[in-house]
Amino acid sequence: MAEASTRRRSQPDTVVVVWVIALFVITGIGILPLFLYRLDLSKLTFSSSVPIVAGIGIELTAYAPTLAALLVAGFIVRKAGIRSLLRPVIRWRVGIHWYLIALAGPSILFVAGDLIRLLADAPLPTSWFAIPSAGAAAFLLGALIAGSFGEEVGWRGLGQPRLQQQYGAFWAAVIVGSVWSLWHLWPAVAPGGIATMTWSDVGLTFLRLTSTSIIYAWLYNNTGGSLLVVMLAHAGHNIAVRILPAAGSVTHGDHVVAGLYAVAAAAVVFVAGGRWLTRSHVFPDRPPTLPHVGMHVGSSPVPPL
Repeated sequence: MAEASTRRRSQPDTVVVVWVIALFVITGIGILPLFLYRLDLSKLTFSSSVPIVAGIGIELTAYAPTLAALLVAGFIVRKAGIRSLLRPVIRWRVGIHWYLIALAGPSILFVAGDLIRLLADAPLPTSWFAIPSAGAAAFLLGALIAGSFGEEVGWRGLGQPRLQQQYGAFWAAVIVGSVWSLWHLWPAVAPGGIATMTWSDVGLTFLRLTSTSIIYAWLYNNTGGSLLVVMLAHAGHNIAVRILPAAGSVTHGDHVVAGLYAVAAAAVVFVAGGRWLTRSHVFPDRPPTLPHVGMHVGSSPVPPL
């Protein structure tokens, strides 16, 4: 029996595998116009004029996680797949404190990072508070929508709930965070993109997004599977990045903020436990499954963290 349970845990979730493949295929299609028009990412700014096709391609990459999830839900899960995937987006009946944590938490981390720099006599940002320009504000609005709905329906809407039934909440969050980090580094393969980042950026991306994935899984599981709260947390981070500048790279963040996200992730694991990331020891609604897609969830015990 134990051997059978271990074997079931080791078998990948076919739905998640197809979703990841679709995610990177859609992303590849989205960045293709950058090659066709020979657009150098290192030279693009908010005011840069780009061909419409290239602009649509960039938007396509921003929504790739959710688009891939919708395709998989519609064509593989099928029965109630899309409805079940989107239902958590409107799950709003949760405690007000979860909304406060989601919206204010990132800004608190950024301010804490500045205080740490101040105490450590480290370089501080040129300003503690920034009002985005018109172009940056328009980009921020797009980023809020893309980062929230365009990504989270995939990361926490499909990936986290399916994987945590099989591997537990912590390891599911680590897997999702790793895919999230790798996907976030797509500019490295685009023209001029490698010039915009360093190996340190790669490491910080994996540290911050994997830690953030754990925190968002904690939010998701403690709010009964509310994607709305997670989407607001994602938006809260993007807002903090723009109004509380901490580093020259708003894409990768900096080592202080990434470290604080890691500390926050460790704290929620310590308090809530890695198996569930919630003290109620109950996962939100189990995602729909079909026998023919090779799902093995729930029936096998998952080892504690």
